[in-house]
Amino acid sequence: MSTPTTHRRFPLLETAPAAISLALVAGLLNAWTLGAVGTFSTVQSGNLVSIGYFLADSDHPRAWSAAASVLAFALGAFLCSLYVLWRGREQRPYSAEVLIFEVGVLAVLAAVNWSPGANPWWIAWAISFIAGVQGNAFHRETGMLYGNVAVTFVLQMAASLTGRAVGRGIDDDGQPHIRPAAAYFLVLVAFAGGGGIGFALDALWDGSSIVAAVMALIVLFVAAATVRGAVDPAQNAPTP
Repeated sequence: MSTPTTHRRFPLLETAPAAISLALVAGLLNAWTLGAVGTFSTVQSGNLVSIGYFLADSDHPRAWSAAASVLAFALGAFLCSLYVLWRGREQRPYSAEVLIFEVGVLAVLAAVNWSPGANPWWIAWAISFIAGVQGNAFHRETGMLYGNVAVTFVLQMAASLTGRAVGRGIDDDGQPHIRPAAAYFLVLVAFAGGGGIGFALDALWDGSSIVAAVMALIVLFVAAATVRGAVDPAQNAPTP
């Protein structure tokens, strides 16, 4: 007797649990880079402000280091975009492959971090590259744009949708607000939670936050590689 399958309205990597898991991973990675070198691995707005601050303070080495994180992130997003386009042309899924790529690189970085004389900056820049890949590959939650690596937009949308829900009596646009607002808020909680958990883990054993991110990504990879139905986020879904 066959087991009935559960049909999802949206692809696996476009569901709320996936978005929350990816935000958790981003928080974990930020915990390590912020603690180790004082820059963010995913929040490039913070790095860009840091560049201006360090330049004004005549701390050029720190400015160039922050700039390298921005460039590494951009390179990851750029190359991932090309890879997604290529897989789309071949009509082949890409999510599981991107996830296992993240797992492999981060596992190597965790091992390098424990090696004597490892340069934390090179590890941080490689993590920023991975963050760019992740942010480009997975950026939709039930059809809505969101950020799992930079959450200012997520906070804006969570507050905006809540305001629309409260203001239905002023003007009702007929769209759902509470459910997407809750999803955005959960992404924010996961992002902050990942940062807190990462800092706590690294206090016990340096690099544990990277290992925790690897474990979370492995769970997502197994799900993406074995689940029935659509997996990849829609690349041309309508914006909210």
